Amino acid sequence: MKFFVLLLLPIWLLAVSLETLIQNAKNNHQSLKTIEQRVSAIDDSIDISQNFADPLVSLSVNDIQFNDIVDRRREPMQSTALSLQQRIPYFGKRDAKKKKLRAQKEVAELSIDEMKVKLVKAIKITAYSIWQIEEELKIIEEYFTLTKRNISLSSGYASSDSKSHMSIMSAEMTLSELRIKQSRLHGLLNGFYKKLSYLSAMEVKKLELSLEIQPHKHIDIFSNEKHQNISYKSKVASLKVAQEEIKVRELDKYSDPILKAGYFYREKFNDYASISVAFSLPLYGTQDLQIQKSKKLALANKSDIADFNSLLESQLSEIHSKIEDSFRVYDIIHNQSMPQIEHMFELSSSSIKNGDELFIYINLLERKLSLDEKSIAVVAAYNKYLAQLEALVGEMK
Repeated sequence: MKFFVLLLLPIWLLAVSLETLIQNAKNNHQSLKTIEQRVSAIDDSIDISQNFADPLVSLSVNDIQFNDIVDRRREPMQSTALSLQQRIPYFGKRDAKKKKLRAQKEVAELSIDEMKVKLVKAIKITAYSIWQIEEELKIIEEYFTLTKRNISLSSGYASSDSKSHMSIMSAEMTLSELRIKQSRLHGLLNGFYKKLSYLSAMEVKKLELSLEIQPHKHIDIFSNEKHQNISYKSKVASLKVAQEEIKVRELDKYSDPILKAGYFYREKFNDYASISVAFSLPLYGTQDLQIQKSKKLALANKSDIADFNSLLESQLSEIHSKIEDSFRVYDIIHNQSMPQIEHMFELSSSSIKNGDELFIYINLLERKLSLDEKSIAVVAAYNKYLAQLEALVGEMK
């Protein structure tokens, strides 16, 4: 029976896993479909590059006599001509353009992977923020219940002295602060769920996620994988485009022959045909300047790759150090401080008998809540940094 009830529930009411969100984003996000269409357009450009330029067809009437425009029989120069002009690309130019466009297609395809990496990183970081808020809401609810219970117990045997009443008032103010924090967190949570729905290209109302801190890989392992960074690959592919552009420009030094053929019709004289070949003259050094320009751009790409390689190494080191710092903080809170505090807190909560003890208890409650929030925040931060690190080495899962 429960199975059939679940089938009737809208899909967005069910908890969705992080893996499902990532897979759906990679399959359906509109930004990826936009880039895929641009990649497909490059295939058309490759086909176009293999075509000749459209021929030029002309119809002409020669030697028109103004004193009798319609008379076409007076002399041999009077003719009606149909001519065709075709530019024939120099051998190798079309292949060079094709190779350049294929290199451009590789850059465009890498932009798809780059967008996937960005989407996956954004989904993970947003999901981890949702996990953090939901965990904070859980502990706030627990502390809210504990505080109300102990106010009730304290009120039952509190004396009429002002100190007891002040302690209860202080506890009530703590409850108000917890309510305000709950309201603020619910507002943030709603915004993060909307963002997650956009990133994953599906409606998300509930997230199935459990986070913890696990031993992370050494920085050297990430450094060895840095060339898997999609932006790095894209820059290398852009260098290849620049190198292919140099080859195209070098071939542009050779003029394309232009073939002209015409048929001339005459009223009183024999018809005849005409064939001619034309070339452009590279007199002004434009082609040489274009080659120099392409070579300089290729050198700029090489410098950009070297600079990005250094930047990537710096980013990996910086984020990895943040991961290690989060790991140390988590160890201090979770393994060194929290067990003792939990024990002391249990003893305190079971021995409240007057206003002074309630006041001390509320103070401890606030401090423990702060520590719990820090513990949750450091777990979320650890996983967010890990998502950033994985994105730097091209992770798309």
